[in-house]
Amino acid sequence: MSGYLSRTAANEGWWRRFKGGLQTVHLWAGLILCLPIVLIGISGSALLVQSEYLKWSVPFATATGPKDSIAHAIQAAQAAGPANASLGRVDLSLSKGEPVIVQLQPPGRGIRPIRVFVDPVTLQILGKEEVVNRGQVLAFLISVHAFLMMKPYIGVKVVGWLGVVMTFMGLSGLVLWWPKQGHWRRAFLVRRGARGLPLNLDLHHAAGIWSLLVFLAMSISGVYLCFPATFTKSVDAVLPSSIGSGQPVKGFVPTPGPLDADKAVASSVTAVRDARAVGVQMPEQEGRPIVVYLETTRLGGATQPPILVTFDEKTGDVGYVDDPRAYGMAETLLNLQNVLHFGVGLGLVWKILVLLSGLLPLLFAVTGFNIWWIKRRVTRRTAAAAGATASAPAQ
Repeated sequence: MSGYLSRTAANEGWWRRFKGGLQTVHLWAGLILCLPIVLIGISGSALLVQSEYLKWSVPFATATGPKDSIAHAIQAAQAAGPANASLGRVDLSLSKGEPVIVQLQPPGRGIRPIRVFVDPVTLQILGKEEVVNRGQVLAFLISVHAFLMMKPYIGVKVVGWLGVVMTFMGLSGLVLWWPKQGHWRRAFLVRRGARGLPLNLDLHHAAGIWSLLVFLAMSISGVYLCFPATFTKSVDAVLPSSIGSGQPVKGFVPTPGPLDADKAVASSVTAVRDARAVGVQMPEQEGRPIVVYLETTRLGGATQPPILVTFDEKTGDVGYVDDPRAYGMAETLLNLQNVLHFGVGLGLVWKILVLLSGLLPLLFAVTGFNIWWIKRRVTRRTAAAAGATASAPAQ
């Protein structure tokens, strides 16, 4: 019995020392690196807000009734666009109020593409705008989020390693949070009326455990985006890899050519299962294929990367089918990193969680600093009081 008790005491002593060391590393990593991590988080949330704003800024198509053909929408856009412009991708109108978006590239070097918004019912031109890949605000936010305003080849490595630190902070936080028996309920909540140190501890712990999965998903996917080659090599080493057959579904009958945009779109949805077309790109030069972009109609919506089906414009034959749903486990896991990080195809709730995850480092930094500072003051006061007591003359 005494041997068992001594072993238990030794194990508990080891665990206390381990948690103490882990807490020290967790604390100082957070204090030293909180500023760049906070900047990465806030800029990421700002990028998501800006991307959603740009989506909602597209002109609204008010006409109701049956939609005209895609080919006619393209013709209307070309007539309203710059002369001799080459045709780029055409984004289809998928739901009520969405216009057909036709991208046109004017001739000449250094000239930005033009997006033309066409009402799918009346073919009325709703507006035109230059395609600006990186406006000043967007360029600044990307520079902060992806490179911490350093030279890209240096900054991306720094941000990648900070993603590793954030992953460590999440996992070490889980170990440090793990409650004792009988204290589970309290560990998930902020106590009513808590102030000072108890309030900061409760906020730090509760926010950390409730957001842990999202926080880790954003951190790990960020590491992948910064170190894709290393990440891919590691995943390929342990998971089966495959990119599918590249062939249409069994029983597919191609639409005889020549194909226009409407025929290519109609043919594409029979070449793959459970998908709808979201865009089409007609060939710029003779001999190049028509490319149709599709997304799954299963739970989750948008596919990342999109499903692609290519067609020979003259014959109507399928050239290649690239369906991420047929990928192996390794490719699926890697594609999931993009989906998670950018909030693509996982619905509004996930986008809100991604938005809030960018604000978490600020909350953790403030509460973590307050915990350290309050404990430091208490320790100093206790030491000062003990010193005063020790130096006081005996009565």
